[in-house]
Amino acid sequence: MKVVIIGGGLGGLMAGALLSKEGFKVLLLEQHSIVGGCATVFKRGSFNFEVSLHEIDGVFSNPILVEAFEYLDVYKNIEFIKIPNFFEVKFKDDTFLMPNNLEEVKYKLTKKFPEEKKGIERYFNIIDKIYVEFSRLLKSSKINWIFFPIKFTNITIFKGKTVSDVFDKLFKSEKLKIILNSNLGYYNDSVENLSFLLHAVAQNSYYKYGGYYIKGGSYSLSNYLATVIKSNGGKVFTRATVIKCEKDKVIFKIGRNIYSEYTDLFVSNLSPEDTYKLFNIDYRGRKELSLSLLTIYIGFKESLKKLYGKRAYSTFFLENVENYKNFFDEDIFKRSFVFVDYSQINSGLTSKDKSVGTITTVDYIDSWKNLNRKEYIDRKKEVSKKFIERLEKYYPNITNYIELVEVGTPKTIEKYIKTPKGVVYGYKPTPKQFFKEPEVKSKLVDNLYFVGQWVISGGFSPSIMSGILAFKKIKSEKIH
Repeated sequence: MKVVIIGGGLGGLMAGALLSKEGFKVLLLEQHSIVGGCATVFKRGSFNFEVSLHEIDGVFSNPILVEAFEYLDVYKNIEFIKIPNFFEVKFKDDTFLMPNNLEEVKYKLTKKFPEEKKGIERYFNIIDKIYVEFSRLLKSSKINWIFFPIKFTNITIFKGKTVSDVFDKLFKSEKLKIILNSNLGYYNDSVENLSFLLHAVAQNSYYKYGGYYIKGGSYSLSNYLATVIKSNGGKVFTRATVIKCEKDKVIFKIGRNIYSEYTDLFVSNLSPEDTYKLFNIDYRGRKELSLSLLTIYIGFKESLKKLYGKRAYSTFFLENVENYKNFFDEDIFKRSFVFVDYSQINSGLTSKDKSVGTITTVDYIDSWKNLNRKEYIDRKKEVSKKFIERLEKYYPNITNYIELVEVGTPKTIEKYIKTPKGVVYGYKPTPKQFFKEPEVKSKLVDNLYFVGQWVISGGFSPSIMSGILAFKKIKSEKIH
């Protein structure tokens, strides 16, 4: 049975690798020069820069992901580096280091906020119960909605709640609320419309099992999955632009040449909106899109770990955040950000005498789309200068060690990843939009399946999981 996969992000690659190993004849078409989507690395000078991965969860703890990785021999070919701590938070007058160990996390938070002891205990109890129920839910072959409230009690209780709904009842300390949402930008831009279920599942995974980095960069995993497809008789074409899809045929372009291939099934890594355009179907999605990101990639002449000693791998600079409901200032120059220092781990991105780091904050394409070329370049220079100046307060004289700076904006993401408005997390994970049965199977085209950030949510592990879910759905429905 033939399968055409449109888009070589992690979801498409994972589905393709699993399907090819099961005997399906896979053709993966990726419009960029390399596969991976956001899971890639790019080279500038002597530096390899990680496009987007800070850390990935569930690598050794999510049983569905582990089963798929073992089946594909991922662990034998890819090295995952454990991150030494979850993150560090920098306030104007205070610093807090969040460990990568649940019991230590609870101890440190209770010691710092003794008056919040009951709320802290209840919070971690709730998110763990939700995590366990979600794990059971993902293993369920079919959901019985009649008995759902009984079997998945905590999911039922909190499915309509936002993070702020829950936090305002659990805690009084504003600083504690801020600390527990330091990495908010990994999911959304506001606690007031972020599904508490997503927060609970993702955060609990990091607290209990830690985060990991893919040695050599996330492209190592993307490239390996593409290799699996090819080694099992599949084909992977890059610089391949899909022009049109018909019931049993795909038409695509590579260079000036136009090709067509017959297929039994389609798997799309594109948004539903962009996918249905290829099928000439009028589809107007009603879901709200998520945010985009601004990333400043910095190459350093020396190892930051050697210069500044052992520090946090991820540091969130929240010196301007006083209210956890106003995490990201409208003024980009005051906006909170995270600095990832890859020299703190054996990342494999550079030689040991140099290092790379990234400054990342939430952003939106509307801030960039109406600028002419000169204005766009000048704006990037201004933004990188201002953020590096803020970084210098905590890393004295760091500017002296900078060799290279590259800025990626929402327009960059839109150009290379081709997502609507350059979004990185698919649909906004509100309570209404996040919790529902993953829409792997198209309701409009009976041989079309979806993967990627549009299925569960954005992020590395959800994208990988979407590929696994699509594979299982196809395998259960089709005989090849």
